[in-house]
Amino acid sequence: MDDEAYNHIAAVLRLFRERKLTELRVEEGNFKLHLSGRRPDSAPAPVPRVRPVPARHPEPRSQKSRTVAVRSPLIGVFYRTPAPDVPAFVEIDDLVVPDQTVCIVEAMKVFNEIKAEWHGKVVAIPVENGELVQAGDPLVVLEFVDNDQEDG
Repeated sequence: MDDEAYNHIAAVLRLFRERKLTELRVEEGNFKLHLSGRRPDSAPAPVPRVRPVPARHPEPRSQKSRTVAVRSPLIGVFYRTPAPDVPAFVEIDDLVVPDQTVCIVEAMKVFNEIKAEWHGKVVAIPVENGELVQAGDPLVVLEFVDNDQEDG
């Protein structure tokens, strides 16, 4: 095994440990790697069955909070666009409505559209395009645009 291949495998193993993943597959050309393991301090992770993405519930907010995060419902790769040569679903300062697609999370070669549940203005996109995300990670942060939306 040459140094480049060794460094590549070491980087994948670091990612597997740092993100506390239970399973990871990497395929590049003839190179195939499948890592699987259960953390001793956790129950076995269920294999996600995707399409449709299960509804998320609004996160609890204090009276002062005017923002809410659209969170990833599963582990996967975050994409801001439906294809490389297409504009992003949303940009900072865009207004979104409930059921509007704000990004995609790819899991097991299935592209899952992630939709907003609230009216709001995009104030942050804390994830980089192509970055691996965990279930519960914030993908897009919205600021409420009217008081009616804070009650639901």
